[in-house]
Amino acid sequence: MNVLKANIINEVQKLFLKKKVTVLLIITAIICFLSAFLISSIKAKLVFIAVDSISFPLIILTIFTNTFLPLFIFMTVAELFSGELGDKSLKLVLVRPISRLKIFISKNIAIAIYIIINLTIVFIVSMSSSMIINAKASFSIPHIMFAYFIDLVPAMVLALFASFIAQFFKNSSGAIITCILSFVGIKILSLFVSGLNNIVFTSYLNWYSIWSIGQFSFLRTINTLFMVLSYGVIFFTAGYYFFDKKEV
Repeated sequence: MNVLKANIINEVQKLFLKKKVTVLLIITAIICFLSAFLISSIKAKLVFIAVDSISFPLIILTIFTNTFLPLFIFMTVAELFSGELGDKSLKLVLVRPISRLKIFISKNIAIAIYIIINLTIVFIVSMSSSMIINAKASFSIPHIMFAYFIDLVPAMVLALFASFIAQFFKNSSGAIITCILSFVGIKILSLFVSGLNNIVFTSYLNWYSIWSIGQFSFLRTINTLFMVLSYGVIFFTAGYYFFDKKEV
């Protein structure tokens, strides 16, 4: 356990020492901040669009989890797996007295921490922007926090999906492009194949929406949770299998 903990710390440090990762977090904050004023401007010109200070953080969450967050996850995963294989730094990790399973787990936990930090930044900036737009607004903070919390689950499953794909590439650019094309392909396919949208994990990136009033069903929610977690187990198992067989 101490070895695993030490390697998790090492992977997190490596990840956040990369300038690209830091830049992505800054871009996240900028996108959220500018989006507040863009939506506010649209609301002022088109009176039939109702965007209040409470719904704005949820609107940003929906947009972010379906567009920018997947891209940032793909880039981060590619850096920790394909990127390290390409620059030969993965060899330095494998010669340490730690199993490949613990290395694989450590990298995915580091990615999970990155996702948590990313969504935390989105939450803080979107809430702050909402207060700037309407200082007198009241907030349902527990509801918004809950929405951000449950959206962590499908985001982490998406990261495991990217980790699986990254095992087939020796450079980060190839892994990123393949992840993007796969993600977009699944999205497009689900639009044309009847019923596919209900069973693919990419449909639940803004999972909080099914918890909203009028759509919540305990049985449906539990079924969805197990389905999404099953995808995570499959991607983790397949990803580790190819990582364990990888020659560096």
